[in-house]
Amino acid sequence: MIDGKKHSPLSKHVAASYSMKIVLIVTLILAVWKREWIWVLGCIVGILIGFIPSLLKHDLKITLPWSIELLIAGILALNMGGILLNAYSTIPGYAGITQFFTSILNSFIALVIIFILDQYWDGLKMDKYAMAFVVVISTMASSVILEFIKWFHIFGRKSDTVEQVLASLFVSTIAGIIMALIGVNLIKKGKFEGMTEDLGKQVDSTIIKRMKK
Repeated sequence: MIDGKKHSPLSKHVAASYSMKIVLIVTLILAVWKREWIWVLGCIVGILIGFIPSLLKHDLKITLPWSIELLIAGILALNMGGILLNAYSTIPGYAGITQFFTSILNSFIALVIIFILDQYWDGLKMDKYAMAFVVVISTMASSVILEFIKWFHIFGRKSDTVEQVLASLFVSTIAGIIMALIGVNLIKKGKFEGMTEDLGKQVDSTIIKRMKK
């Protein structure tokens, strides 16, 4: 039982990492079949980064938490189904689901960044409720940027009407609020520190301490 608990985080990280790689490989095959060359290029870059982690670790010494990798894999899979398999057109509400989980990822990353800076950088000290507020605002801002990206048909379905834009922004705001509430609860229980500890130490040693010199 003890050994199982010790290896559990590593197993989750490996599973999440390989999930993202599998999604990228499947997406690459579909993108070549559909002749979506921007997606082909993006998948090749992603696969190279995923399968040559030693280069990244040597230069940056930063690895993502397994939960973020799993979210990225899920969102890539959703967007792959939407664009390459036309799910945006054939499945009602599919675009909203993709928008929701994309915003969850954005808000989660924002919370991780703010929390790590608060823990390791002397220039930022923030209450957990202030963190939650910044996370919601950041999610809303990122959703506006995402609406512009959609016009290039690279990610998500393009909003054709003002109502669709407002609906996307509303979904993103709800996702940001949900993630902020979850984050505050995790911080209160001390679980969020454990989730971000490895990444925080890596950022501290490779970026923050170098900035202080």
